[in-house]
Amino acid sequence: MKKIITILVCFLIGGFLFALDTELTGEIKTGFYTEWKEIENEKTTYSRLLNNEDAGGAEGRLRMGINLIGENFGIRTRFSQQEFLRGASFADENLIRMVIDYTYAYINVFDNQFKFSAGLLGESPWGTGGPDLDEQLECVPFGGPPVMGLRTEWKPAFIPGLNLGFVLNKAEDKFPQDATIVFGDIFLESIVGIVWENDYFAFRFGYRFDRAVDGPTAAVRFGDRFTYRIEARILTKLIPNFSVWANGYGFGLNTEGKSAGHGTIPGFIMNWLYILYEPEQFSLGLNTGYRDGFFLDEQLLEVNPFFYLKFFNNVLNVGLKAGMDFGFNNAKPDYDIFYNNWFLEPKIKLNINSNLYAEFVYRYTSHAFKSLEIKKDNTTQWFNIRLVFSF
Repeated sequence: MKKIITILVCFLIGGFLFALDTELTGEIKTGFYTEWKEIENEKTTYSRLLNNEDAGGAEGRLRMGINLIGENFGIRTRFSQQEFLRGASFADENLIRMVIDYTYAYINVFDNQFKFSAGLLGESPWGTGGPDLDEQLECVPFGGPPVMGLRTEWKPAFIPGLNLGFVLNKAEDKFPQDATIVFGDIFLESIVGIVWENDYFAFRFGYRFDRAVDGPTAAVRFGDRFTYRIEARILTKLIPNFSVWANGYGFGLNTEGKSAGHGTIPGFIMNWLYILYEPEQFSLGLNTGYRDGFFLDEQLLEVNPFFYLKFFNNVLNVGLKAGMDFGFNNAKPDYDIFYNNWFLEPKIKLNINSNLYAEFVYRYTSHAFKSLEIKKDNTTQWFNIRLVFSF
């Protein structure tokens, strides 16, 4: 009997998978990287195989997605290469593994007005969406693993472009051992979100709550968090090829009286503003970011303009990116800290085809760090040949 049931289950699963279309997506980033540093007249250099653009801690990045798509349901999965730090007692290098970014099933019902997703969630409809800041609420921040959750989205037909939703998910923080967990605590790490997109604007906002049971003796990691993204699409209608948008992310909200196991939660808020004008002949833009570490009393302002010319029907791009950031820390009146960095980054990009491009990038960076007792100035130079294959 068990064999018969097993065979039937296999047939059902096989029939289910056969009814789905398979989609393979991903990217492979690699290249050659060499770096020269001068710190207080001491020079160091090293080289390795690496693509340092959005590479994370691993040697470049390998990312692959396998999606099974049906008429109104499917399964979405993505894997990526990540690096994990090992303890000081280990003599060998850090571990590099393939990890799951997300894997979840979804179904659309009632004429696609409702969408239910369950599993290790990703591809949040209310994430920040990059480019400099790409954060979601359905996972642990800063590249951490996804958490199990159930996401519900409502897309009412009478308001096109509107998406209202919430997520029930596993808690991130550990509660005190003597705490009493009640039924209501299941909902207190929920996420609520709203998306509204049309031809004139796009708006996303999400908020993740933190359980009250994560009290002063709990190892609270992030507290309440939020994300947002705003796009002024009407400007693109008025000025073709011109776009302005902003995104932001914050954590550590409503964490007064809670700890991170080693002190106050280092919460902060990040905001980015993007301005881009990109006709056929060139790309001109400005990215500015501001971070406020409101528990550590630290502020950081970053400004990055860029200009690239396009040749041979966009086969060749040549241009320059520059940047400067300023940082302040006034946590202790007798130990004010100020630092600033500026860089110049010329780049040549060769678009070989729609799936493959190569970049030749050089950057010179000047670093300055000053406090009441310390003053340091140093420089960093690096050169990177990047190869990116997407599919």
